[in-house]
Amino acid sequence: MGVRKKYKRKIVRSNRLFYWYVEPDIDDEGIIKLHIVSEDKKLIVTYEVGQHSIKKNPPYIVIIGEEFEGWTLEYIGYRRVLTPKWSDETITPKLIGKIIDWCLLKDKEINIVNWKGELLRPIS
Repeated sequence: MGVRKKYKRKIVRSNRLFYWYVEPDIDDEGIIKLHIVSEDKKLIVTYEVGQHSIKKNPPYIVIIGEEFEGWTLEYIGYRRVLTPKWSDETITPKLIGKIIDWCLLKDKEINIVNWKGELLRPIS
């Protein structure tokens, strides 16, 4: 089953179609989150908007889908990993492209964090 396309924007990266949208997460105190989903639903991530300027902890992304380059462990469920510091006050297609490119990058350091954003352990 494909991605529901209503109210979502499209972006093409690495010859693949992705959909993205920004909305408050009612399950997480209404925090504004960016959602990115590949057309085949293998890459699904969420990113809390404004982490670069608001948070004391380093920014992180939540991996929901099965696809995330560099992840070598067998794991089911939400995974949280530290991200580079992006300028994320305003969500633009350029930022979306950076996030997708980083998620698809094979050679990157992956640091796991808990739900609070506290470092747990690195994966090589």
